[in-house]
Order: sequence, then C-alpha cells, then structure tokens
Amino acid sequence: MHTVVELLARPWPFWVAGFALGAFVPLFALATGKALGISSGYADACDLAGPARDRWKLWFVLGLPLGGLLGASSEQTAALETSVARFTALGVPLGAQLGLLFAGGVLVGFGARLAGGCTSGHSIVGVAQGAKASLIATLGFMVGGFATAQLLFRWLEARP
Repeated sequence: MHTVVELLARPWPFWVAGFALGAFVPLFALATGKALGISSGYADACDLAGPARDRWKLWFVLGLPLGGLLGASSEQTAALETSVARFTALGVPLGAQLGLLFAGGVLVGFGARLAGGCTSGHSIVGVAQGAKASLIATLGFMVGGFATAQLLFRWLEARP
C-alpha cells in the first residue's frame, strides 16, 4: 500500500486527476453551498483593504502557488522555470516579451471579468453545475484556442 507522500510525489495519470477534480467540484458545492473558482478569489486578494467578506477563496488563491512550491521542494531536481525563453527562441526582444506578457495578463483579466469567470471556472465548475452559459463559454474557449494554435503553427512553419 502506498503512503500519501508516495502517492503525491508522482504525477497522476490525466484521467485520475480529471476524475478527482471533476468529483471534488460538485462535492465541494454540496458541502459548502459555494462554487469553487479562482477569479473571485483573486478579486478578494486585490480587495484586502475593503470590507471583510467571505475570505476562504483568498486562501484558495494563496494555496495554489504555495502547494506547487511545496510539491516542487520535495523533488531533488526541482527548479524554477519560466516560459519567457520561448519568446527569445522566436527572436522577440526582452522589452517586447514583457509587453506581450503584460498585455496578455490584462486581456485575460478583462476577459474573465467580462465573462463572469475564468476559463477554468466556467469549464470545470460551471459545466459541472450544468450552467448553459458556461457550456457556451467553454465551447468558445475551445474554438478560440484551437484556431489560435493553428494560426501560430502556420506562422511558425512559414518563418525561415
């Protein structure tokens, strides 16, 4: 029998992790009466000086990176890695990289606010709750992602 540490030390197969996440969301909603989501937790983190509300999502937001760091620290070969180097490989100067990353973050935040939640919130929580708007939003995310990936692949293939 595996110990909990041994179980958490290795990546789970995608289907086990997907099932666990898919089962956790409705169970969490049943147990607490609240929807699990990161966008509103981030809003709570940005509004710490405001009136005290339900702050449990703030702990969720803080727990995600802290849990990742804790998990990575248990590995002998753990190292911090960023994706900025991929821009450098395409010949994009550092200033443009930072501008693109900032603009992307602003657009993601604006889109999450406009859509009433982020892609994960709609796709995992909203669909699990049977929300028609979340199903439509998820289809839009998927179509947009597939189209963007195809355009990028064609653009990269056309480069010398």
